[in-house]
Amino acid sequence: MGKPLRHATVLFLLGLVAMASLLGGESAQPLGFGGPADEDWLVRVRTDLTGDTEILEAQVAVADARLGQAEAMTAQSADQPSSVATPGPQPLIVTHTVHKGETLWDIARRYDIDVDTIVAANDLVDINRLQVGQELKILTVRGALHTVQRGESLWDIARKYEASMEEIVSVNQLANPSRLQVGQELVIPGAQAQAVALRREQLVSPSGQLLRNFDWPVQGRVSSRYGTRWGRMHYGLDIAVPTGTPVRASAAGTVTYAGSMGSYGLLVIIDHGNRVETRYAHNSRIVVKVGQRVKRGDIIAYSGNTGNSTGPHVHFEIRYRGTAVNPENYLKR
Repeated sequence: MGKPLRHATVLFLLGLVAMASLLGGESAQPLGFGGPADEDWLVRVRTDLTGDTEILEAQVAVADARLGQAEAMTAQSADQPSSVATPGPQPLIVTHTVHKGETLWDIARRYDIDVDTIVAANDLVDINRLQVGQELKILTVRGALHTVQRGESLWDIARKYEASMEEIVSVNQLANPSRLQVGQELVIPGAQAQAVALRREQLVSPSGQLLRNFDWPVQGRVSSRYGTRWGRMHYGLDIAVPTGTPVRASAAGTVTYAGSMGSYGLLVIIDHGNRVETRYAHNSRIVVKVGQRVKRGDIIAYSGNTGNSTGPHVHFEIRYRGTAVNPENYLKR
């Protein structure tokens, strides 16, 4: 079925459901295209259609992609013997640009998915603080989105998300699972994978306790710890590294300061939401700007010896609710 014809078919069915809603129908059952009712690519349409053309367009785009996936699966089944397993459909990933006044719940409703799927796929640390123009990756299956890192294998990724390697291969139609590319995006299906992704970025527990879930900004020798030093309070952790060492974000967040600040020298401050922030001081060069969204592990600066410093190192602070805390209590071991 060609793309224009698929669009026409979906729009026709949406029209039927809208008419049924206007005639007083309480609900509209899912409509299939010749397959069982529980197939992933069935078209679901809500009965509370409000005439919002953007919502209709989003639902059409999702339905059209699912129809295309179904046709691809049908073609593969026709070409192969029934005894040969065929890979599942490639999950649809849609890029959504946040508009003024939009909330995460608005976006989830538009694409007919749950909020947690959006949060897990985008490393969102504060679901109440979306930025106009921010781009979100939307999955049409429940799960998580993983970007392959250098040295990672499929086994490593499956273990990290407590998922099945076979499912990951099938869902992503991996022709050669042993040759993943750095930067390649993989959809990890399932509620368990989604839960793992959410826990990976969680910094504050439901009871309000700060969690031991921060990454080290650099790897090096701890040259000075948090606490009283030379008769004064030292509010961070000093990690000795050569000048020019990449300094990485300890967790996902938004840059709120990037510049020179007194004894800190060249300083980067990242807001992680829930009144949590981290500080990275004495840098030689800063490579982020205020308002920029960063992910855990992104390079934000290069270490140095600026400000009040006795030698090349990174001064790292964690602050919660406006108060500095001992970083060693919250950095991953």
